[in-house]
Amino acid sequence: MNGRKRSLIAGLVIIVLLMAGLSALWLAPHARAQTPTFIIPGILDSYVIHPGDTISLGYEVAVTSLNPNPTTVSLTNTVMQLHAVCLNGSTDTLTINVPAKSFLVPANNNNWQPSDSTYEGQTKVPSTFCGGQGGVEDNDTFSSDENKTCNSNSTKGCCETVCMRHHHKHHDSTGDRTPTDFEEGCKPEKECSTQNGGCCKN
Repeated sequence: MNGRKRSLIAGLVIIVLLMAGLSALWLAPHARAQTPTFIIPGILDSYVIHPGDTISLGYEVAVTSLNPNPTTVSLTNTVMQLHAVCLNGSTDTLTINVPAKSFLVPANNNNWQPSDSTYEGQTKVPSTFCGGQGGVEDNDTFSSDENKTCNSNSTKGCCETVCMRHHHKHHDSTGDRTPTDFEEGCKPEKECSTQNGGCCKN
């Protein structure tokens, strides 16, 4: 094989390898910015969780810093896990999943949204919970992914401090029990947004 053929083949190999590399780069998934996640431990009421009981979950959001523009707070992947020590000595966990929700927080408003009496999710305790014998709750964890959208004329982006709080309530054969007190958590993050030119500035 003469030098000209060898050069031609080498050139073709380089082109094929280059095209394969570009294809792999094109098909690779794009990195996405992570959504801030709230993880808040709850306040327990030490009630016995019986199979057949209904447990309700209520949560609220608030913008606690100055928000000169209306802000929409969107929540996804909202879950409460209620852990119990069973009467038979084992442990079990009850999970309440809540559909995605959005709350519009008016400008210059730091009130909790929507209200203390609102419950966004509930579940019925299955007959198999704790082997059918029930148990006493000993741990409660609330988690939710949060994303903010600020008004389009905002020049600083979404810089507000968002807080969340949650509580839960039992409904058993005796009726509704007094709900637990709210447990609160806050995230003073600065979220970037392409709608107003990138990251907010101090």
